[in-house]
Amino acid sequence: MKKTAIVTAVVAGLAFSAPPAAAQGVCVVGVFIAAFYANAKENRELTAKEAATCGLMYGADVPKAAPGKAKQPQKAAARTKTQ
Repeated sequence: MKKTAIVTAVVAGLAFSAPPAAAQGVCVVGVFIAAFYANAKENRELTAKEAATCGLMYGADVPKAAPGKAKQPQKAAARTKTQ
């Protein structure tokens, strides 16, 4: 009788814990895919919002560049000559 009760408790615990564990796995995979995509296409890391939403809010809070305006490289400061 004890074995049956233990087996029943273990099976019930596994049955009710499987969906949350599967959701965690899907979330991890979503974060990895979004991170690889952001790194490959835009050479950046995920923002906190993107990572917290499992990659579903990809690009939601990234500021977009104005159309027609490319980033200009910064000029180096002039060097002073030492005497």
